Amino acid sequence: MDSRGNKLINTGPVMDTSRTVPKLRSLLKKYKNIKTIQTGLLKLSELCSTETDLVCFYNKLQKIIQRYFPADNLYIEHFDNSGRDPYFINELFCAPIKPQLNADILDFVAATAKPIYLNHDQIVILENENELIKRPFPVRNDHTKLVDVWLIAPLTMAEKAFGLVAIKGFASQSKNCLADLQLIRYIASQISACIQRHHALNQLKAYSQDINQIIGERTADLQQKNLRLRKQVEERREIEQQLYFAAHHDTLTKLPNRAMFSERLEHSLKHVKRHPDHRFAVLFIDLDRFKVINDTLGHHIGDLLLVEISERIADCIRGNDILARLGGDEFVILLDTLVQHEDAEDIALRIIETIEKPFVIDGQELYSSASIGITVCDRHYENAAQVLRDADAAMYQAKALGKGRFIFFDDSMRQQLMANLNLEHELRKALREEQFVLHFQKITDLHSEKIEQGETLGFETLLRWQHPQRGLLSPGDFLEVAEESGLIIDIECWVLATVAKQLQSWDQQGDYPNTFVSVNLSPRQLQQKNQVNQLIGIIHKHFLQPERLILEFNERAFVQSPEQSLQALKMLKSAGVKLALDDYGYGLSSLNYLSNYPFAFIKLHQSFVKSLKNNERNLTLARSLHELGDSFGFRLVAEGVETQAQLELVKQAGCDYAQGYFISRPQAADLSEDVDDNGDDDVIDCA
Repeated sequence: MDSRGNKLINTGPVMDTSRTVPKLRSLLKKYKNIKTIQTGLLKLSELCSTETDLVCFYNKLQKIIQRYFPADNLYIEHFDNSGRDPYFINELFCAPIKPQLNADILDFVAATAKPIYLNHDQIVILENENELIKRPFPVRNDHTKLVDVWLIAPLTMAEKAFGLVAIKGFASQSKNCLADLQLIRYIASQISACIQRHHALNQLKAYSQDINQIIGERTADLQQKNLRLRKQVEERREIEQQLYFAAHHDTLTKLPNRAMFSERLEHSLKHVKRHPDHRFAVLFIDLDRFKVINDTLGHHIGDLLLVEISERIADCIRGNDILARLGGDEFVILLDTLVQHEDAEDIALRIIETIEKPFVIDGQELYSSASIGITVCDRHYENAAQVLRDADAAMYQAKALGKGRFIFFDDSMRQQLMANLNLEHELRKALREEQFVLHFQKITDLHSEKIEQGETLGFETLLRWQHPQRGLLSPGDFLEVAEESGLIIDIECWVLATVAKQLQSWDQQGDYPNTFVSVNLSPRQLQQKNQVNQLIGIIHKHFLQPERLILEFNERAFVQSPEQSLQALKMLKSAGVKLALDDYGYGLSSLNYLSNYPFAFIKLHQSFVKSLKNNERNLTLARSLHELGDSFGFRLVAEGVETQAQLELVKQAGCDYAQGYFISRPQAADLSEDVDDNGDDDVIDCA
């Protein structure tokens, strides 16, 4: 009961506030410190994970240390030789300072690599999470001294210390060394992570710069290589285009050549197969007298003439037509669309008219003309070669009819082509089987008293073909095909060998001692030097006395290549044979042949001999030729003497020798009897 009489209730022991309040305050203060430190650790962790600049990092770190941790300064130092200065951080500044720790202490910290509390008396090492080891302070020399207390933790990377973080003059308020070491260890781990991240970023930047530099260099190099490659590709494409152009165009006129023209012609033929109503035509153009101009004035003038002719022809065709040069003086035109034959005729006429106009080349006025063969193409043609073959055949027909005109191809020409092809085959067979025979016509000295019994100067050799089905053929029946095919050379070689045997036979019989034999040869024998040498070789092989052989050539042999022909004649004369100019008075009959060419005989054509009866001027001309012969060293031979009147006239004209039906008909090789020879002696006899 209290003094008032109230009953007191016992509620338990009474709290001693004098003891509990300070303890609570201590606990509260400790809680606040721990919370502050935790907050500081969170701030530190956030700073270490976000800041990339170390200087800013150190500044911000100083503020966190000052605010949340029981320390006023922070010392950071690296162990490596990077040249970095240590940082001293306090409440006043954050800047590089001189090293604060002795080298021996740095070596000790680096070797220990654990948090250390360090003063001048002892060292406390945080061995592991909760274990402390105390050791006396290591004194190595007098310089290893401590003035301040240090709380140190190593900065580690891959469990190796690369630096330290320390609090200088550390004085713990809690007197709990374990907690302080754990705290400094955590701070050191965060700073280590930040420094490592900074190093990693720097390395990444460096790598990035290196990579960018390498990429830049490689890119620049690649660009250069790509530029060179593109240039090479362009150069190669240009070269390919040039090669294609060169392969498909004529180098002189820049027109399409045979290869390109054939490709376009094949394309047109395929188009005709798909469209039967479509028609096109091909014009084959050959220039008349171009070879004379080329050989006379030189190839340079000839080339300039070809270029100008190609330009004139190009002006005559339509835009969709194709003009090409096959080679030499041959041009072809593909008339792409042909409505009617008159279209091709109009173009052909324009071409002929424009080419007939005079050309002025290097100050010289030149004239030419064109022969044109035209073939209209339809579905029956299989390839380009057939088209060109028929157009070419029509062109040759135009030349044969007098040049300077055009001819359309027809089936009769194809039949003629086939006939010529068969004839060529038969000629080859005739040469193998020796179906050729020789007839001989006497050449008599007109100074004999009785011509029919006069002295025989020699014989002219006349070639005949004893055809198995067609009978005896004269050169007019096969000469043209023999010339075109080149068989004439082999035939004439056979003739020379056979004539040589006949001379030997006559010498053995004694009927015609020391007689001459003349052989008329093709102009082909004089066109090339190697052919002339081959001819000389045959003469030396078969003729013991070459001077008994007279080789006859008509004017055709000298028109195309006069210089080469003259040189060839001189070579033949040096080989010992005699030379004769045949058919004089029938063609151009230039006096140049009499004065400059080494002829021993000039043979007057039978048409000239016939004209003597009614042409006093020709008779006077013949007498003048006789007088020239005395000066130049040749003798006149009259061909085709068929009557007594003609014989008297050639005597009056001063001819030295004569031959013809009135004097003697052609005879077989045995000379036993006259032969019923219907061959035309006016043609080239052995060619």
